[in-house]
Amino acid sequence: MKQIATRSAVLSLLATCWLRAQTPNANDPDFFETKVRPVLANNCFACHAESGLGGLRLDSEEAMKKGGMRGPAVVPGDSAKSLLITAVKQTDPGLKMPLGGKLSDPEIAVLEAWVKAGAVWPKSTAKSVPSGPGKYTISPERRAFWSFKPLQDVTVPSVKDTKWARNDIDRFVLARLEKEGLTPVGPANKRDLIRRATLDLIGLPPTPEEIAAFEKDTSPDAFAKVVDRLLASPHYGERWGRMWLDVARYGEDDYRSLNPDPKGYRPYPNAWAYRDWVIQAFNDDMPYDQFIKEQLAGDLMDAKTRYKALPATGFLGLGPWYYDNGSNEVTRADERHDRVDVVSRGFLGLTVACARCHDHKYDPIPQSDYYALGGVFFNTAYEEYPRAPQKVIAEYLKSQDELDQKKEIEKEMTKDASNELSRSLALQTANYLEGVWEVTGKEKKEIPDVVEARKLDYELFERWIKYMAKPTDKYKYKDAWQAMIKKDGGTKGEAKKLAEQFQEDVEQVMLQKNDLDAQNKVLTDKDLDGTKPKKRTDKPSNFVSNKDFNPGALIRYKVLPDDVTNFWVEIFERELRDSEDPQASMDRKPKPGVLLFRGWGLESRLGPETQSRLKSIQDDIAALEKKLKPSYPFIHGVKDAEKPVNIELAIRGNPETLGPEVPRHFLSVLSDGDPVPLTEGSGRMQLANLIVNQPIAMRVIVNRIWKGHFGTGIVDTPSNFGFGGERPTDPELIEYLARSFVKDGMSIKRLQREIMLSATYQLSTENNKADFEKDSGNRLYWRANRKRMDAEQIRDSILDVAGNLDTMTGGPSHELSPEFKGRTVYGKVSRYKLDAYLQLFDFPPPNISAEKRFTTTVPLQRLFLMNSDFVQLEAEALAKRAAAEPDNRARIRKLYSLTYGRLPSEEEIQIGLGYLHSEPLKEYEEDKNKPKDEPKDKSDKAATEAAAVDAAPADAEAPPEGDAAAPEAALGMGMMAGMEAPGVKGKKPPKADVKYEPTVWGRYAKVLLSSTEFIFIN
Repeated sequence: MKQIATRSAVLSLLATCWLRAQTPNANDPDFFETKVRPVLANNCFACHAESGLGGLRLDSEEAMKKGGMRGPAVVPGDSAKSLLITAVKQTDPGLKMPLGGKLSDPEIAVLEAWVKAGAVWPKSTAKSVPSGPGKYTISPERRAFWSFKPLQDVTVPSVKDTKWARNDIDRFVLARLEKEGLTPVGPANKRDLIRRATLDLIGLPPTPEEIAAFEKDTSPDAFAKVVDRLLASPHYGERWGRMWLDVARYGEDDYRSLNPDPKGYRPYPNAWAYRDWVIQAFNDDMPYDQFIKEQLAGDLMDAKTRYKALPATGFLGLGPWYYDNGSNEVTRADERHDRVDVVSRGFLGLTVACARCHDHKYDPIPQSDYYALGGVFFNTAYEEYPRAPQKVIAEYLKSQDELDQKKEIEKEMTKDASNELSRSLALQTANYLEGVWEVTGKEKKEIPDVVEARKLDYELFERWIKYMAKPTDKYKYKDAWQAMIKKDGGTKGEAKKLAEQFQEDVEQVMLQKNDLDAQNKVLTDKDLDGTKPKKRTDKPSNFVSNKDFNPGALIRYKVLPDDVTNFWVEIFERELRDSEDPQASMDRKPKPGVLLFRGWGLESRLGPETQSRLKSIQDDIAALEKKLKPSYPFIHGVKDAEKPVNIELAIRGNPETLGPEVPRHFLSVLSDGDPVPLTEGSGRMQLANLIVNQPIAMRVIVNRIWKGHFGTGIVDTPSNFGFGGERPTDPELIEYLARSFVKDGMSIKRLQREIMLSATYQLSTENNKADFEKDSGNRLYWRANRKRMDAEQIRDSILDVAGNLDTMTGGPSHELSPEFKGRTVYGKVSRYKLDAYLQLFDFPPPNISAEKRFTTTVPLQRLFLMNSDFVQLEAEALAKRAAAEPDNRARIRKLYSLTYGRLPSEEEIQIGLGYLHSEPLKEYEEDKNKPKDEPKDKSDKAATEAAAVDAAPADAEAPPEGDAAAPEAALGMGMMAGMEAPGVKGKKPPKADVKYEPTVWGRYAKVLLSSTEFIFIN
């Protein structure tokens, strides 16, 4: 039953959950390096580093706290008292920085959050010689860091308890436990073990039949048979492919795109092809070296296999596009940065991206290495590879060109018609203003009467009334009119004179603007490369220069004086807010200027001939748009530039302040001697070959797999194996795993099999007080970690036990909703607006590579299980699976078996029977006590249910069977249907339209599904 009292709490909790999922910790050193330092380097260091203008330096913690002539630049923890924040906000007229410009709101928010969090300035651990005048050198000691070394042959240790270990993994784990005086707990029971293994490998719970078969199998290889069966399941790739998609920052749209659609939303319609490739690669147990190569350079593979590898290039091609704000140089640099980051952290476990503005502060990675890798991706262009016959593609492109032409014709027709109408109406200004005086002056006539007498357009007349009454300090043109009205209303003669003068002003500014537009058109035409403008596009590969990105941005256009511009804008374009800059971009839905009509408001004022022509072109556009949907299928991938070049080092990370050219090469610290040059095309294939031969790459992947099974990694910073990352809790174990992985042909399935057949994996989750006191975090694996299911496991498991899981595989993604019954991995993953359910259960933001998922515990998660329509719908379906049982006791046993894989105790049966008896009565009493003006629930039904449950168990009312009672759901609010969600300010949240009839058995099944026993994995 819905808990109405929780609604207001849900609103704020959902918003809080979203912020937590999206916002990094501002006191984290990574926040400074990735967010704060680039802002300072690009906007402040030019004047306030070595040059120290005004006695102020901002390039170190000490200098910033010391400040300049006005005092400290920052006061850690207090942004209000920090001069840096005052300067960038520009609230003090005498302190506005940066000089001649202003930071964007997101940049200001970054600095403010950083100061509020204590202005943490990471201490550098780098001891290498900085790049610049001299050569960057790396000392032998730093090259000897554990993760940079070649793979070591380690001797399997001897252990005291020789009977406990089942394989070499156990011997490494036990040797370390014995060294620390720890003792492993006992093994898990068979039910817990098969549930753990099944959820680990395929993300679904085992069936009661699978549990029973395993419990009866007493052979020594009983568990090995379970593991082999699960590894061979097609669902295996759906589970483990999702692990890699987190690392690959897989998303299906771009949240900051240059899509011509003003919504700014740019979907990647065929992103699912990369997702399906990853899933299939895991199912096929693709060797890890091939897995890397195809993602980095699948388009460069042998011609015979290239077509299979092309979807893998979505690893690079599906990254975020950075083309909404900033110059071409900046956005291209951001694109390269994303690729350097995901490749270096994903495959090598190194934060190379931290060397964008300076030499890495922790690891021996010079800034030149960053730009050497950046050069590889500078020469890697986005490319769409068709998956349709050439004839289909040609017809599609022809229709698309025709559509573009029709839209341009419509645009010009509408613009011409609008301009002509505005000019015509401008010549009637005096008549309208005399009417305004008759309504607002001394005569106080009714609007309809004036409209009728003067033959006015009613809507336009109302606009003039509002416009003439609205005060403004942006121009003086209507001051005399407003002074007349304010004084005594004026006379008819005064009003006529001022109205005629105002019309002259309107006509004059209209002529001035027309003349100026003609002059600016000449400037635009002169700036063209060729004889006509380039076709508008939204693909990043089509943007080479700033002219491509923002045509005309570099032209110094002529402008009218500010007051004249403001006057023209309010009459002919849009209403200005008090604080609005008329030269700034318009709102998405601004209020139109007095004489501007759009859409039907324009069309209805046109002549029949013009209306007919416009309607004809609009019909053609609609038909072509329908014909072009859906588009032909294609792969979002990449290709090499035709003529690869090196890029220059950006001084302090500023792509507009360039230093020396940096040849493309591999990382210095991972190279013997001088870095290996990357000269074949972009260098991607060489880069891939170098990565697969790196010992650190093998350590990184085996650690990711280990973490996927145990909840923590041997190195629990899976994407940071550098000096700033965690050291391995068992260095010899990770060496053994990496060495074995290479020897076994880089087979992930073989690695997982060895891990799962170890006694370590099969430990129970029971506690040992003595062990806990020494190792409370279980970093040495003396027991199994109890884990909560992740977002995918929760949703998929609920669908599975309810008997509703659709085992379809692959294909286009679907919106997550109660209607969609497929696995969550096939749901849409949006960067533009991540699904609220996924956010709630800690799905990582797909904008950057995610090394791990953090587990939060917030009330809204429990409220989802209690109140969401999805859980109630599936609970009703689960209850139906027990409907055929002969009595209530048997039905409860059936529900326990389906949900938990076990039978209930007698006490649990009695609790269930008590709930089935009391729940309808509670509903009946609540309904009876409602105020008279509140709608009643079906009290008679509730009372009947209570009576039925109270009857003899063998004859008690069972859950309804068959399709007649099947719940019918609509999309509503997606997975969050049934719960309140934050709406647009000033508007109520949308009401979910999900139809179902909850029953007492469905509510009881929901209690079982929302229990800790179901949601957690022992």
